[in-house]
Amino acid sequence: MPIRERAHKPAVIEILRESSVKTIRSVAVSLTACVALCACEPVQTLQEYRPVVDPAKIRPAKFEADLEHCRSIALKVEAEYKQRQEKEMQQQLVAGILLGALVGAAAGNHTGYQGDYIAAGAATGAIAAAGSGDYSDDLVTYGPRRVVDRCMTDRGYKILTDPGRA
Repeated sequence: MPIRERAHKPAVIEILRESSVKTIRSVAVSLTACVALCACEPVQTLQEYRPVVDPAKIRPAKFEADLEHCRSIALKVEAEYKQRQEKEMQQQLVAGILLGALVGAAAGNHTGYQGDYIAAGAATGAIAAAGSGDYSDDLVTYGPRRVVDRCMTDRGYKILTDPGRA
């Protein structure tokens, strides 16, 4: 084996060792995050949701009919909200990309790297637009269960738990 190859061989091995250690660390972090997320309690579906009421004060058949009707209203409201949210998000994303590209073009003017500035500005605008949103809406905070609770309350049932959290 020539002397030059032997001199470079330990350096190559060290580089491979460092990259494998980084890979193992990233896999360990990913697995830890996955386990942590899997340990979370699953969210109850709307079809399984039952508001807590005093059973002595209700008629079961009427309660079930009212509950089904309120669930159907909540499903409709949820579908409309998701559709509106998706449309708004697309509009914000396009606006963010265009604004970011314009800012990048202005910042990169006369630098010789205007294309890079435009791409970076567009990417930054897209990220900023994706992060914006209305998180104060009751439907986002409590989900459609809150709609079911309000509907049942309007029909005369007294919900014994916090709205949307039965």
